[in-house]
Amino acid sequence: MLLPEPTPQQAADIIAITHLAAGYAEAICRGDIDEAVLVYADNGVLRSPTTTDSVGRQAIADTIRTATAGMDFVFQTVHQGLVRVDGDEAWARFPITEWGRRDDKGVQFLGMYDDHAVRTAEGWRYASRYLAPRTLGRPTSFTGRIIDLGVLSSSPLTA
Repeated sequence: MLLPEPTPQQAADIIAITHLAAGYAEAICRGDIDEAVLVYADNGVLRSPTTTDSVGRQAIADTIRTATAGMDFVFQTVHQGLVRVDGDEAWARFPITEWGRRDDKGVQFLGMYDDHAVRTAEGWRYASRYLAPRTLGRPTSFTGRIIDLGVLSSSPLTA
């Protein structure tokens, strides 16, 4: 899908919305679900074919905690997506890859987020995200030691 060339303002908005997707994935990688859900509007919705719709940050956090319960780690990579901005609304689609480990067995998930974002007083936030699964499998890797990411807390990025 080829989208029209963005205006300078739309380009700035696209960067902000892309940061939402990256910020969410980065927080998930660190296991910080409370931080991850801050990318949603107060009444934002997370939908998927495998869960009931979760409305509001607390419900979304609860759904994510249930989905990741028992996981040694979850590592989500968000790939470059497409974003279309129209005033104070935007629509985006981001492919993702998730790796994880549960019961000493690797898990790999491939899917797409289909997003609707709105400009709020806090900045851009997701009004809704639909997680569309593509495939789920068990890779034979991820048997090594898990290294604590606590060293990242002193990074200038998080200052």
